[in-house]
Amino acid sequence: MTRRASPKAGRRPASHAGVLLRGREAPVELGPEFERFAARLCGAVRASVAAVANDADARVASLGTQALAGAELTGHCAPLIAPSRHRFGVAGHALFLALDGRAILEQLDRTFGGTGEIGERLPAELPHTARLLSQRFERQVLAAMAGELGGLEFRTDDASPAELRAPFAPDAELTALTLEVTTGGRTWHIVLALETAALSSLLPKRASAPRAPVSRRKPGIDEAPFADLPLATSARLVDMEMPLHRLAAIQPGTVLPIMVARNVPLQVGEIVIARGTVGEVDDQVALQITQTFTGQTTPGKEIR
Repeated sequence: MTRRASPKAGRRPASHAGVLLRGREAPVELGPEFERFAARLCGAVRASVAAVANDADARVASLGTQALAGAELTGHCAPLIAPSRHRFGVAGHALFLALDGRAILEQLDRTFGGTGEIGERLPAELPHTARLLSQRFERQVLAAMAGELGGLEFRTDDASPAELRAPFAPDAELTALTLEVTTGGRTWHIVLALETAALSSLLPKRASAPRAPVSRRKPGIDEAPFADLPLATSARLVDMEMPLHRLAAIQPGTVLPIMVARNVPLQVGEIVIARGTVGEVDDQVALQITQTFTGQTTPGKEIR
């Protein structure tokens, strides 16, 4: 008969490593980092605004981030906008970008020689020429974002007008960033919105788990990359004086009596690193080290 363990019997609780239990950083904690990104983005966007509006005094400031539901996004934007939706990351997260439609129409009027005054009555949607201008500015804003995010790639979503009116589900939890632009004495807004959970993909450096401390120990001379570094060494075996008349009489076959130094210096360049005596090992001249540059006596070590 086989006994079965009772399902009520106490089981040993699982013990998991802390690194497995540590999830990705909570999206809500990325709000401050998103705002710091916005502060950096303002400078990059300002250059684009100044070029499009032909206004060297253009200013861009961040109004901060705001948590919204998907159904609240329309009310957060201007009555007339130039909307677009873009994808980023492996998962294809959506980024919604809205430019103030009035500002686009005013700039379009100035482009064709007008004063930029278009009155209070706005069309239901932007004409084709205004959309072309807004698309040019959208590309510049996305390029500025990519530059601040380490080259993150954005892909424009081919969304229908209906999808752009409701780019997210009504109950989606969003984080919206508003930039305030001032050109020619007029103020208008740029709105960037994405799902709060996607912030970790937009800001990958901030979202990654903390790295383990890295040892900064310097490698020793017997470790890479220094161990195999070749150094030219020299050992002066003879150091003697000869009168000039002897040197002048030297010719092939001349025999010069010399005395080998008893304490031969081993040098690297002009630096003496060791001293030793000259001998012979296996029919080769060898230098037996007797003293190193540290001052230690090391008899018996041979260099061939």
